[in-house]
Amino acid sequence: MLEKRLLACFSLSRRFLVKYQRRKFSVAINEKETIDVCGKKYQRDEWTNVTPKILSHVGRNLHLQEKHPLGLLKNRIVNHFYSQYIGRTGNPIFSVFDRLSPVVTVEQNFDSLLIPKNHISRLKSDCYYIDSGHLLRAHTTAHQVELIKSGIDSYLTVGDVYRRDEIDSSHYPVFHQLDAARLYSKHEIYKQEDISGINLFENGDETAEKQEVHTLDTALFLQAELKACLEKLARNLFGEDAEIRWVESVFPFTHPSFELEVLYNGNWLELLGCGVMKQEILANCGITDKVGWAFGIGLERLAMRLYQIPDIRLFWSQDTGFLNQFRKATPTSPVTYKVFVRV
Repeated sequence: MLEKRLLACFSLSRRFLVKYQRRKFSVAINEKETIDVCGKKYQRDEWTNVTPKILSHVGRNLHLQEKHPLGLLKNRIVNHFYSQYIGRTGNPIFSVFDRLSPVVTVEQNFDSLLIPKNHISRLKSDCYYIDSGHLLRAHTTAHQVELIKSGIDSYLTVGDVYRRDEIDSSHYPVFHQLDAARLYSKHEIYKQEDISGINLFENGDETAEKQEVHTLDTALFLQAELKACLEKLARNLFGEDAEIRWVESVFPFTHPSFELEVLYNGNWLELLGCGVMKQEILANCGITDKVGWAFGIGLERLAMRLYQIPDIRLFWSQDTGFLNQFRKATPTSPVTYKVFVRV
């Protein structure tokens, strides 16, 4: 999930995972009528505003490069989830999807996440549209519904996202997000043999603490699980003594919603956004017996702090003076960026 624009920063079957991990993306542009993105041709129309410069970033996959700072950070977060959340069979419960196509439909990016038709985030001034029905994803949360519909209860998605923005040292129109979601059944919440008299849902009122369809116990359980999960992640990244705080927020696809902030160099840094998943989204996926939470985190903002990288544009550098600083690093190495002479 999560930027102030209310967009998310927030495993299919093994066969599905292999299919996507084998896919390679390419881009070609015909200035006259069509655009080829990721091997598919799209007809230009009045919504088309994606540029050759932006399309040149598709397929760079910085997050898949193990010795790139974004790849190191992604693997650090993934390794944390793999080690902290182990299922009964001894395998991690979270599946990772980091090769999903950045081309999504308007339905995926907005409608499926209950983002209103008149929301500012849909404007051409905010997104890169390929045509009236497709765009380069503005957040990795765009894949939430397709993953849940396929039967996945716990997942991490990582990828490049695209939003129109003025370029400066802290803003770039292409960046990377990691999203996650976890669903729970009644048996997972109430670990007892007889749960016949326990309900996850009710016909109640929405309050600051809960959705109208959730019991208060359900809502409080999900909030506690979510916050415990993310506080562990924050301390993995910033140290066990990191000072953190929760701030109430609002997002179209979660309620209640929160932002997690970390005290960093004397200032509060917004680390991520999260919340209890709107039950309407799950119902639209055909899920009527589970509840869940979700969160999203921007990788560049975090990597700039952890590695002391002063300019977001450096992530796209192919200069060895930049890349070699991370060549021998592991996901947990304390690398500090040093200014280099460009060649």
